[in-house]
Formats: sequence, structure tokens, C-alpha cells
Amino acid sequence: MAMTASAIRFEPDEKEWISAFAKMNGTTFSAQVRQWTLERLEDEMDARDLKTAIEEDDGQRISWGDAKEELGIA
Repeated sequence: MAMTASAIRFEPDEKEWISAFAKMNGTTFSAQVRQWTLERLEDEMDARDLKTAIEEDDGQRISWGDAKEELGIA
């Protein structure tokens, strides 16, 4: 997969802090920032999905026994 470059501005002390953390974890500054960004995006999408699921929940529940019976599990 081809990657594109993006510029993000950090204060020098912020960049130094991130670089030190990345080095401590055996990765690069770029890889660390990319990982954090994608993890945060996934967390935000999960939170949005949960909010939607809660809003759409009709409150109807099925017992474990009924679920097993419906699925044909002893």
C-alpha cells in the first residue's frame, strides 16, 4: 500500500517527548503517531457505534436458556 505524507506541527518539546517514547518502544516517531491516531479513530468509531446501539435498543432480552434452545444447543 502506498503511503502519503502529511505534516503535523509539534512544539519542539512535544516532538522530543514523542520521539523518546517511540524510541523506548522500538519504533519511529512517524509510526508512533500513526499508531496513536488510528487507535484513537477506532476508539471514537466504537464509541459512536455504542451510542447508536444504545439509542436503538428496544430493551427486549432473551435468556441464555432460551438462546441455547433456539440454537439447538444442549
